Amino acid sequence: MRHSWLSAFVFMAVFAASLGTARAGVVVIDSNAIYPEGPLWQDGQLRYVEYAGPGIKSWDGHTTRVFWTADNCGPSGLIAHGEGHLLVACYDTNTLVEVDAEGHTFRTIKMDSVGKPFIGPNDFAADRKGGLYFSASGVYDVAAPITGAVLYMTPAGWITVVANTIHYSNGLTVSQDGKTLLVSEDLAGRILAFPINADGTLGPRTVWARLRDLAPPTPHEDAYNGPDGLKLGPDGNYYIAQNGSGRVLVVSPERKLVRLIKVPTPYVTNMNFDGKTVYITGVFDPWKAPYPGAVYAWTP
Repeated sequence: MRHSWLSAFVFMAVFAASLGTARAGVVVIDSNAIYPEGPLWQDGQLRYVEYAGPGIKSWDGHTTRVFWTADNCGPSGLIAHGEGHLLVACYDTNTLVEVDAEGHTFRTIKMDSVGKPFIGPNDFAADRKGGLYFSASGVYDVAAPITGAVLYMTPAGWITVVANTIHYSNGLTVSQDGKTLLVSEDLAGRILAFPINADGTLGPRTVWARLRDLAPPTPHEDAYNGPDGLKLGPDGNYYIAQNGSGRVLVVSPERKLVRLIKVPTPYVTNMNFDGKTVYITGVFDPWKAPYPGAVYAWTP
């Protein structure tokens, strides 16, 4: 159930600081989203998943509708794949599901090419060769063994692990020059960088940035503080969903803070783009069902 004050609150204008006092507005697209994640602009529509909802929803600029459903999937990520198809990361069933242009399940992928199952597939990033990377987050527990990984799917569909022992791998993106993969190491509070080899495999990791070095903690910052989703924006900056602080960090390639985009949902999960518009997904409380959230559009 959704509280009435939440609907009113999410329609308020919010501020985005650009190293000071720059102002921007947030428009609510869906105030009834249930743990939304993985926004994707495709064919003139915004598509996004609901981890605790029906599956994939679409917004055509006026209304939202359900595009695809699956039982117990727990979708957390979404990417365009093939001719008009989508690939969904089903976190709860540890699978990838390919969905066709009509919203029907096309196939389900349960393991990599050597027969090893995924643990918590979470998010995607495409490379320039028709392949894609995806995170398998592993166990979400700061005290548990570190089991997060990144896998690579070649254009031919071969899937292999290209990085492991990541403390809950989450969002990821390819750099503008195509030479580096950046990965959110969620439970370590930092972004990792991996050089991309010619065959799609990854070289040794380095720490690209720590979130606490990029932006000061908020006064009431949750102990769980991301990073969650991670995207390269059309402006050449990197957008980091800081899950627990109600904001998106916009960071230059030189690792300098450009601006903060603030939204009412404290647990920001991801973002994507249509030109200058940034679409942002977030949750009010990810620990308590029914996990109310919202989807926003932000324009500078």
